[in-house]
Amino acid sequence: MVDMIPSIDLGLYIKGSARDRRNVVDGVSQVMGETGFFFVTGHGVATNLIEKTRRTALDFFNKPLAEKLLSSHPSGSLNRGYTPYAGESNANSSGRGSFADMREGFIFGPFDRPQDLPESNMSLYAYEPNIWPTEFNEMAAVMEEYYRHLAELNKTLLSIFANVLGLETSFFEQMFDRHSSTVRLLHYPPQTSKPADGQLRCGAHTDFGIHTILLADNAPTGLQVCDNTERWIDVVPPPNSFVINIGDMMKMWTNDRWASTLHRVRNPIEDECIKSRLSIAFFTYPNPDAIIKCLPTCCSPENPPRHPSVVAGEYRRTKINAITTETLDVS
Repeated sequence: MVDMIPSIDLGLYIKGSARDRRNVVDGVSQVMGETGFFFVTGHGVATNLIEKTRRTALDFFNKPLAEKLLSSHPSGSLNRGYTPYAGESNANSSGRGSFADMREGFIFGPFDRPQDLPESNMSLYAYEPNIWPTEFNEMAAVMEEYYRHLAELNKTLLSIFANVLGLETSFFEQMFDRHSSTVRLLHYPPQTSKPADGQLRCGAHTDFGIHTILLADNAPTGLQVCDNTERWIDVVPPPNSFVINIGDMMKMWTNDRWASTLHRVRNPIEDECIKSRLSIAFFTYPNPDAIIKCLPTCCSPENPPRHPSVVAGEYRRTKINAITTETLDVS
């Protein structure tokens, strides 16, 4: 089932001929009519930066809990800083249970606060200062380098998506010139005891933003995507690739033409319980005041808009609040 998820070489779009670029656009178009999940290679993010980012993340998660907790958000928010093990429930955001996810995390966002922002709650939330460990100075520098490279990769993906949707190549640029994308470092410790029935490393959910650029372990016993026949497919990325999947806001933009696909992180089988797992997710969010409403090429009198318009920043905050519910079952 793994081979059902295609791999697309972005190098052909970035450096190839007009025909190469057209082939990439056509390939992405086909994927979007299927699972909405695909791998990208040839993305231009250096292997040494990927490995340095992974090592830095693991160095942080290997620190004592008391030290990691010093980087937690003062209010317990998932918006910035460290999230302790079992501190969230992604399935709760999509109404699929409230078990706590069996992982810990660390989140950061934009490094540059746009000028002349209104002092609204939405702007303050979207561009809240990052929280870094005071005794781990290297972390901020490494993560900033990674963030900036992923933001550039996102521009390439957005231009491809615009072409697939019959829009001008630069269509999405004006909605991302003050983007509020976030990165979450996600660590799944070894499972030393059997989970409760129904509890997963990360419960089934859809992502909230436009799309996600995921750096995942090149190994089984992890990420799974639900296909259109409701089968769970293992996602095992090729080396030095990223996993791309569509989120809720793009589903709204495309009037359900593209699906925000359900996915989860399953528990390892018994003989692999001692293994940990690391994923690094770049969640792409547009300007927080961007209005998410049906794109002009995705509706017609026969196919009117199916979703009410939402403000991007408000939608994200609502979903984050659902994950950080105080009624988690952490058994």
